Amino acid sequence: MSARHAVVAAVWVAWAATAQAQIPDTFTNLKVLPKDIAKPELVRVMRGFSNALGVRCIHCHKGDDAVDLSKVDFASDDKENKRIARSMMGMTEGINASLETDIGAVRPAHLEVTCFTCHHGNRRPETLAHALVSELDRNGIDSTLVKYRRLREEFYGRAAYDFSEWSLIAVAEDLARDPNRAGAALSLLNENLGYYPESAGTYARAAETYLAMGDTTSAMTHFGKAQALAPEDPWLKRRVERLKAKK
Repeated sequence: MSARHAVVAAVWVAWAATAQAQIPDTFTNLKVLPKDIAKPELVRVMRGFSNALGVRCIHCHKGDDAVDLSKVDFASDDKENKRIARSMMGMTEGINASLETDIGAVRPAHLEVTCFTCHHGNRRPETLAHALVSELDRNGIDSTLVKYRRLREEFYGRAAYDFSEWSLIAVAEDLARDPNRAGAALSLLNENLGYYPESAGTYARAAETYLAMGDTTSAMTHFGKAQALAPEDPWLKRRVERLKAKK
């Protein structure tokens, strides 16, 4: 462990101990969790929510100070996020009960749906594709590229979004189905090449996009780049052969 990580860990442990001391010893208005739940167990559950969504207590509970929990009104139902959380707790319990009933005999011991299953450390349970397409619809491709770079800088190496080679390729493929979005698809593919310059899949997807746009010359150029990177790929070979046969 590096010195920096050791300091961060020490601060976290100290804060966690202080936070637990600020949480009441008795609880009111419990509607999903058992009314007689022990304090350590409740803290464990709440900390699980916090980690799964990357948030602090006041994301769901009424209060303005994320550090001084003595000022938080844990019993209040005023915040919509708390009501949503209760609904999500019921949903996950129902899914897990269904899994036990439907596939219990072959269900791996570790298989359980939790908040992290959908949230992956993100307060909004969204995929990278959803985040980018939503931004594209609202603000256009330039803003979408800015958002991708910001998300990559903030979340790369974490589970919140998929920044692997094929992620933007898949988004571009879906966008290219709409002729009006083909240009945006190509912009995302060019962005992907900045991170994966030897991605044959990116060049091949760009080739298919150009082909759909009627630009055969650019399509064949990009297919050629894809083949140079993946000369033994049988799909690429057949695809290029069929296109050449049509000329």
